[in-house]
Amino acid sequence: MNYNPDRVILLRQVERMTQKKLAEKTGIAQGTLSKLQNRQIDFTDEAARRISMATDYPLSFFLDQDQPVPIVELTYRHTSSASVGELNAIAAEYALLRSVAQKLSSALRLQSKTSWIDTIAPRENELEQNRIERLADSTRTHLGLNESGSIPNLTRAIEKMGIVVAPLHALASKQTAHLNSDGVTQPNCKDMPTIGYSAKNNTGDRLRFTIAHELGHLILHRYRRPQLYREMEREAHRFAGALLMPQNDAKLIMPQRLMLTDLVRLKAGWGMSISSMISRASNLGIIDTDRTRSLQIQLSARGWRKEEPVHVGDEHPILLKQMIVAGYGDPTDPNKGIDTFKAENSLNVPFRFLDQWADGLKEQGASMGFRSKTFRQADD
Repeated sequence: MNYNPDRVILLRQVERMTQKKLAEKTGIAQGTLSKLQNRQIDFTDEAARRISMATDYPLSFFLDQDQPVPIVELTYRHTSSASVGELNAIAAEYALLRSVAQKLSSALRLQSKTSWIDTIAPRENELEQNRIERLADSTRTHLGLNESGSIPNLTRAIEKMGIVVAPLHALASKQTAHLNSDGVTQPNCKDMPTIGYSAKNNTGDRLRFTIAHELGHLILHRYRRPQLYREMEREAHRFAGALLMPQNDAKLIMPQRLMLTDLVRLKAGWGMSISSMISRASNLGIIDTDRTRSLQIQLSARGWRKEEPVHVGDEHPILLKQMIVAGYGDPTDPNKGIDTFKAENSLNVPFRFLDQWADGLKEQGASMGFRSKTFRQADD
């Protein structure tokens, strides 16, 4: 078997597992693992089986030749205090998610529905604000949405166009709790576009904005990348606001003397946070700098930066689940569940990953008490 030692590194990154910890779990000497990862010795069948048994990863995982996604090609908002281990875990899990989406798409022979992204993606270095507004309007058209009004379910609209949306465990783990990072994508990926997000301690309005923000990255930064990271984020932020609340709507419904009570009323109908609507009004010049600062101070004084009033329901992705069921379920009995063994060994990841990304899957044999292991690295 031609086992790939790079997959051992990827496993350790996803699981946030030190070489010493892996050595303890497998009984393989740490020095031997080091030589194996550095290709100084052969990755034998025995070593692959011992690591597989100790970590619940299928043997096929170590045969996969897919290359990991370079960290610099991904988009996620993080603080300067984020550790390399935390960022590597996000990048590694995203690489596995993207690989699974591509394998499923190929196996099911799904036709791409995302050529429109190539069509509208800008190439120019400098992007004017009005250009971003127009790109958001064009995106609404391609998603089959009305040119005005709120978007009932943004996640579903995106998934219908063949973009996979899935919750990532690495973004919701305890180690990443301090990060200001709840979304990630790879703008230059030409195969099935994939958006990962954090489902932990999030609200429906924040999730909608995160997904719109990452969609902005997929479009705005497919063929270009601003020199400054904050400029890249600012563009995606502007796009998200424009997608969720078009310019004409915003100018019609937001008074110049905007009050917090106005924003509380608008939140339920538009599915946007009060904070993001303040930014939207400010970006469009509906309110001036002084009014923007006043509203932000009021927001903080009421404790609304941490918890805003008005509940916005969560949007749950279904595309990846439908793909997994189509590939590894029983077409004659949808309630029978997923063939776990077949799914793991075809997609080259533990079933717990598929269960996490698909927002819950039913396994064959679950009714009899047989269950795959769940995510555990955050608690180890």
